Amino acid sequence: MSVIVSLDIETTGLDPKNDSIIEIGAVKFNENRVLDEFSTLINPRKPINAFITNLTGISNPMVMNAPILAEVFPDLEAFVGENPILGQNVGFDISFFNRYGAFKTNPIIDTYEMAAVLMPSAPRYGLGSLCHQLGVVLSGAHRAINDARATMGVYQKLCEKLSKLPIDLIAEMVKQCQGLGWAAELPFRQALRGSPPCWNPGANFRSTLKDLSTVPSRWRFCARSATLSTAGST
Repeated sequence: MSVIVSLDIETTGLDPKNDSIIEIGAVKFNENRVLDEFSTLINPRKPINAFITNLTGISNPMVMNAPILAEVFPDLEAFVGENPILGQNVGFDISFFNRYGAFKTNPIIDTYEMAAVLMPSAPRYGLGSLCHQLGVVLSGAHRAINDARATMGVYQKLCEKLSKLPIDLIAEMVKQCQGLGWAAELPFRQALRGSPPCWNPGANFRSTLKDLSTVPSRWRFCARSATLSTAGST
């Protein structure tokens, strides 16, 4: 896959209409190579409450002299460009930028949605849990640049799992999930482009689906459709 930007933010709360960004972290990478990083605190122009400070370690004095978001936007938009944006529950991060008209056309990739399909038996899908399960280092959680780096690592591990799936299953999942707004579609499509022209799934195809009962229903539908479609051709 071409260049991707792993993006993470810390905020004063969960509501993109009323809360504000207090930190932005982004990592630009290509496969296993980090190309550049972007990191800055943001002055939210409102107090940071004690809960957020305890969670992130970011306090009011730390952001007092930080730039406001409008001052950072041009550099951030130039950094991201038109590249796909990667994130853990990336819709949350993007929502804080969409209100300003930014990143509305960038393709997005969500590691949560990838993991829901590729790790159907995982006990949890939070970033910390995925890092633990996949052996990705996460130090200083809830700081934007650290979470962005960890999300990149999780994505790379998930792509390794994706590369081991039968190509017929990948193709049918992409086909069946068109129009659903699936934030894992891009890496699955890329896997199709980089796959061998012919693939015989054999007996391993059905065994790949043995844990699908734990996959969220809309992804289970895609995979079940793939099972039925492929079963008719074997």
